[in-house]
Amino acid sequence: MNKERLRKDQLEEFTWDLGQMYPSMEDLEQDVSKVEKGIVDLVAQRGTVGKSEQTLLSFLKKSEEIERILYRLETYAFRKYDEDISNVDSQALLGKMKNLANRYASETAFFVPEILENEFSKIEGFLNKEKELEPYRLLLEHIFRMKPYTLSEKEEKILSNLSMPLGESEQIADIVRDSELQFGTILDEEGKEVLLTNENYLIYNKSKNREVRKNAFLTMYHSYEKYKETLTATLLGHVAATSKVNQIRGFSNSLDASLFHNRVPRIVYENLKAVVHERMDLMDTYIQLKKKVLQIKDFALYDTYVNLEGESEKKYTYEEAKQIVLDVVSVFGEEYKKTIERAFQERWIDVYPNKGKRGGAYSAGSYDTYPYVLLNFQGNYHDVSTLAHELGHSMHTYYSNHNQSFYNSNYKIFVAEVASTVNEMLLNYYMLEHTEDVKEKKSILSEMMELFKSTIYRQTMFSEFEEYLFDTYEKTGVFTNQMLCDKYYELNQTYFGKHVHINDEIRYEWERVPHFYYNFYVYQYATGLSAACAIVDRIRKKEKNAVSDYLSFLKTGDSLDPVDELKVAGVDMTTKEPIERALDMFEEIMMEYQKL
Repeated sequence: MNKERLRKDQLEEFTWDLGQMYPSMEDLEQDVSKVEKGIVDLVAQRGTVGKSEQTLLSFLKKSEEIERILYRLETYAFRKYDEDISNVDSQALLGKMKNLANRYASETAFFVPEILENEFSKIEGFLNKEKELEPYRLLLEHIFRMKPYTLSEKEEKILSNLSMPLGESEQIADIVRDSELQFGTILDEEGKEVLLTNENYLIYNKSKNREVRKNAFLTMYHSYEKYKETLTATLLGHVAATSKVNQIRGFSNSLDASLFHNRVPRIVYENLKAVVHERMDLMDTYIQLKKKVLQIKDFALYDTYVNLEGESEKKYTYEEAKQIVLDVVSVFGEEYKKTIERAFQERWIDVYPNKGKRGGAYSAGSYDTYPYVLLNFQGNYHDVSTLAHELGHSMHTYYSNHNQSFYNSNYKIFVAEVASTVNEMLLNYYMLEHTEDVKEKKSILSEMMELFKSTIYRQTMFSEFEEYLFDTYEKTGVFTNQMLCDKYYELNQTYFGKHVHINDEIRYEWERVPHFYYNFYVYQYATGLSAACAIVDRIRKKEKNAVSDYLSFLKTGDSLDPVDELKVAGVDMTTKEPIERALDMFEEIMMEYQKL
């Protein structure tokens, strides 16, 4: 578990098996050559793809073949890089694969404008005449759905070539936050002077020592205050570039553009905001509970992150964590459980930290590889939860890939956090039912309450701020740092202000949130948790077909619109009911904690 252990010293059984993709570099280079030749073959078909069902099928079959190889190459390169980001060979390999992917995208960019020169009725005739085109039906339908917002081939190529410079604002903001900004020092719990960073702030703002979290909060945001003009400029650059591109494409506004791309009706977004505002009393109750338990009368924003109990001190071996997860997922039946067992046996998972290894955790793979999992397992309850969470992602990917064609398998971000959160929530309930330790129960309940606060309430607040950014720019053509700071302060008052002193320094917090450069990404954390809670609630209440409906959902991939996929699981996100159900669960958890 030592972070300083060298990669070469890791036991093989605890590392992922990348040899499943490429046993040798010679095999990898053969695939690189196939992609390079495939690009030439595809470019040679330019001007023919819409002429007949045979020419269309020829292009699509070849592009699928090349994309599957390309995604396998990228998967291998990214996994090798993440094993040790300081390894120069892995850096070079990743750069090579990125360049190859960019070349493929650029040189085949003619396909969409060329196919859109036709009416869909003609393409539909091809589909009805040539049965081998059926796996590509949805791909073609989605392309034609975008037709009103697709430009000429020349214009599309210009935008493609501008994508990197148009994305510079996000990169500059990252550099400012991660490299240029120096926060100075604070005293930690032991009275030792420590350098404050964006990373360790997440630890100190949860400190049980109120003076530590107060000083971390003030030091952090006084530092960000000095960069408010710079980070306003980068955010304005991002919003302006995004808005202008959407305007050029013909969208009325950027929110509608994002929702259209993700095939999510606007009512879903509006329902989330409406229900959260209707149930703001729950956040007030939670804050009052925190004030009471922590015995703080003058409760401030820097007190809102401290966990009521702190994480349980109990430690778990990796073997124990595996068994717990297997017990939890047994509710889904033997097939699901046996596939999780395969993940352990076939080495889908890279378990322990080592020097240079990427931090955090994720699940990632391609259509023709394992859905790999990266962990940095240290043995606490959070790590057990992370294992369950990431395997939820992996099982969603596994079922999608094994039940859908290539172009119908890659599910949208809107549903991407559902399966992982279902596993995480079921683990929490399993642990609550299988421990008699009151402290451990309270710790788990405390973590669950924080999940609702940070994911449903806080992410919805973020989405309102992001909506303000784009709405203000698209109506006036500008916003200032004063406007942003005032709006962010106002939103904190709305969401947390009834029983919390809203420190003036919070007006600079927006500067450190990278998600504001992701174009209406954040609301999907809240809708994802809401959908997962509704599914878990159905399973725990043993509602008819709850488990079979959920497993059917996992198999849908991208074969339906995301909202319709969730309907397969018995969850209708076009109504307020799933969000209300999730917040009912939040209320029940608070009541259970109060009983203990």
